[in-house]
Amino acid sequence: MDPGPQVVTYLFGNEALPITDTLIWAWVVCIVIIIGAILATREMKLVPEGLQNFAEMTVELIYEQIEAMMPGEGKRLLPFIATIFIFIGLSNLVGFIPGVVNPTADLNTTLGLGLVVFLVSHYEGMKKHGVLGYLKGFGEPVIILFPLNVVGELAKPISHSFRLFGNMVGGGIIIMLIYSAAPWVLPVPLHAWFDLFVGAVQALIFGMIAIAYIAVCRD
Repeated sequence: MDPGPQVVTYLFGNEALPITDTLIWAWVVCIVIIIGAILATREMKLVPEGLQNFAEMTVELIYEQIEAMMPGEGKRLLPFIATIFIFIGLSNLVGFIPGVVNPTADLNTTLGLGLVVFLVSHYEGMKKHGVLGYLKGFGEPVIILFPLNVVGELAKPISHSFRLFGNMVGGGIIIMLIYSAAPWVLPVPLHAWFDLFVGAVQALIFGMIAIAYIAVCRD
């Protein structure tokens, strides 16, 4: 096994700007999402069908999750949460294609997503309570807990990103080990399990945790 992102080339020939295989596939996923969004909304119908129907079902599912945890905020937060969910979901699923690397099996990807959620959640908290009012909340119920609360918040993007990264890498390692022990016998159904079912579930979990973090910061 050769875990971790592999450098494919360098941007502008500068070795300080490497382009890895996971970065390339993350770009591919973004392009697929953009093309899919264009195709799904190009000829919208009152009674949806085909790709439009699938897109509306996906958006409605995400909207309902947001509303369940943050009533009244579904429409406003839908673009952000839906983008994260769809990107992670598709990134998890592309691993089902032979030779394709899951972008979410790279800690750089998951940590980047975790940091984005971290920044957005604290921005939402400051937007609602004001900067001073929000910072004051870290000193509750007693001021002595301020450092502990800050450390707890800084740990959130780490745990958030490592949860997704660990699950995707763990699944990949299990499949590779089984490939070496029983090639082409069990790996195919296991691919379906880890890359399709578990991948979709992990995307949903990551998105719900993001909603929960934003909700906590706004309380």
